[in-house]
Amino acid sequence: MKISQVSLLSGRAQGLLERMLQIAPILQMAEFKLDSSTHYMIKDSDSFSGSAARAEGSPVQADNQVPTASSVSLALYSREVTLDDVRKLDKNVGLSEAGLRLFSDRRLAGLAVKLATEIQDDMLSGSAANNKMLGILNFVKDAEAAGQTERLGFSAAELAAMNQRVSLKLDSTANQDAFIEVLYKALAEVPGANAILCNINLSARLNTIAKRLGAAGETINSFGTRVQTFNNVPIVPLPTTAMPQTESDGANADNCSLVITRFSEELGTAFSTNSGFYFQDFPDVQAAAQAKARLQFFLNLEVERTDALKRLSRIRL
Repeated sequence: MKISQVSLLSGRAQGLLERMLQIAPILQMAEFKLDSSTHYMIKDSDSFSGSAARAEGSPVQADNQVPTASSVSLALYSREVTLDDVRKLDKNVGLSEAGLRLFSDRRLAGLAVKLATEIQDDMLSGSAANNKMLGILNFVKDAEAAGQTERLGFSAAELAAMNQRVSLKLDSTANQDAFIEVLYKALAEVPGANAILCNINLSARLNTIAKRLGAAGETINSFGTRVQTFNNVPIVPLPTTAMPQTESDGANADNCSLVITRFSEELGTAFSTNSGFYFQDFPDVQAAAQAKARLQFFLNLEVERTDALKRLSRIRL
C-alpha cells in the first residue's frame, strides 16, 4: 500500500502529508505494509529438491520447510510544535480565528517538511542505532561478506551478493556505455523492478545518458507526479543526505551508489508501519499554557527476497 492508504488523514493531516510528499519523493514510491510495533519478518528462504515434473500416479515431490523469522521493531519518529495561549487571546484585540489558523498552519508545515526530510534520509542511510530505522544502504553495505552485518534473516554472503562494485567514472562515453550494460544486467536480477534510487547528481547523469541512448522516458505515479524513467523504470532522485556522494573506494572519496528495488508488500522491499503518517492536532481545550500538535511515523525496513534489491556501488561522476 502507499503511504496515503495506511495513514489516517483527517483534518489538516491530508494537507501536511501532501507537503511531505513534495519534499520526500521516496514516500511517493515506497510500499508500506501494516504490522505491529514488534513483529516477525519471514524471509523467502524456501528450499526445493529434485523436479516438480512427475509421471501420472507417481508421488508428488515433498519439500520440508523451516522458515526463519526475524524480529523487527518499528523505529519511532516524532516531532511536536507548541502554540502558547497568548496567541489564542489575540482574538480579544481583533485578530481573527483565521489569522491564528494561518500562524499554526505555517508552524506545522515547517515541522512536517523537517520530519519528512529526516525520514527520507533514514530510509536510505538509517544506522539501526540510536533509535533510528535500518536504512537500505546499511542493510546492504558496500562490502565483501566479511564486512556485512547479518540482518532480517539474510546471511553475510547473501547481502554481499546483493551489492556490486561498478568502479567506473561516468565521465566518458565508453565508461557510460559500460555502466549501462551493468545497469541492464542488474535490472534483470531484480524481476519487476519498479524504482531506481540514486542521488540528484547521479540522477542527472543517468538522465543524460538515457537520452543519448533513447532509453529516457516519463511516467505519472500514483500521486499524479511526473517521474523520469530509464527503460520504463522510474528514477527517484534523492538528496545527498540520503544517498551520499562521499562514499570511499579506498582511493577516492567522491563515490556514490544506485539502488534498484522492487517495492512490494510481499516478496519485495517495503516499510512496515502501524501508523503511516500519524497526526494529532492542537486540542481545543488543554490545561497547560502551551497547546501541542504532534506529527509521527512509526516504521522500519523489510526485505523478503535477495532479488528484491540490488546495490551498485563505487560510481564516480
